[in-house]
Amino acid sequence: MADQILASLESMGQLLLAMDTGVGLMFGVGVSMSASHLFALLANRLTPRQIFLHMIVDALVLSLAFMVGILCHSLMLMLLEGVPLQPITFANRMGAAMWPGLFYVLVAAPYVSDLIAVTLLSWIHLNVMLLLQAVYDIPLHTSLVVALPGFVLALLLVGLLFAQRWRTSYEMLAREVSALTSP
Repeated sequence: MADQILASLESMGQLLLAMDTGVGLMFGVGVSMSASHLFALLANRLTPRQIFLHMIVDALVLSLAFMVGILCHSLMLMLLEGVPLQPITFANRMGAAMWPGLFYVLVAAPYVSDLIAVTLLSWIHLNVMLLLQAVYDIPLHTSLVVALPGFVLALLLVGLLFAQRWRTSYEMLAREVSALTSP
């Protein structure tokens, strides 16, 4: 049973290698994650231009967060496995791991479910581990150690951006409500 699971995971890693799309997918994931805030932006009655600007800036910041995570993966790979440091090559290879993030727009957090968001981010992390195994022949338990610091760093950066964006949206809504209730 365990051998079948490992064989399935290895074949999934090979499939991810075949569909490598590079760094460009990170911006798509950033746009998808940014679009999950669309409901909050609409609720605050922002203009379409303001919404578009917020989404582009968020997408770039989210893409940067994932790039910082990938740089951390690359550093850990160099330190623990002796693989030469080539962050852009590593990022191009690991780009295929990001594709579940394209579905992040379905989260619309916190309106639908944080469970979907956690599942998608965990799926991305699993894909990175599988690609580390497929590309560098690193066992899954070692790839967990290699990928975990970058994953945690990216999650912290994403969490900070989301918390800041939600706080700003709620403060704007509170100002509008208090302006409407004031005589």
